[in-house]
Amino acid sequence: MTTDVNEIVRAYISQIEGLRAEIARLDSLVATLRQSLATLKSLKELGEGKVVLVPVGSIAQVEMKLEKMDKVVVSVGQNISAELSYDEALKYIENEIKKLLAFRLVLEQAIAELYAKIEKAINEAKKEEENEGESEKGNE
Repeated sequence: MTTDVNEIVRAYISQIEGLRAEIARLDSLVATLRQSLATLKSLKELGEGKVVLVPVGSIAQVEMKLEKMDKVVVSVGQNISAELSYDEALKYIENEIKKLLAFRLVLEQAIAELYAKIEKAINEAKKEEENEGESEKGNE
């Protein structure tokens, strides 16, 4: 393969690596949101009056008594939170997960397209090499 094709392939691979890193970030966000959903549902199932331990930092927990789970404060942007009803909060989180998964699919499709471009560039380079080899044989 020629140097140009190698550079093109390296550029595509670099783009693929960037997209994979973004997918890993999205997967982490989705896992966190799913964990939030599960925790909210578990707390609701426990019901009022139950005592739970709430983490305060990475090494401490405090005991708290569950009260009504009517309202949930949800982060809706950079340092912005909104108070939603329990059901609205669940729906909001579920919608965020759907958006992230849809974006993940777009990134996966972009990766597939880049792999197709790599394959095309390699095949074209091979054809050029074959054509050059045949024309050299004809000149002998």
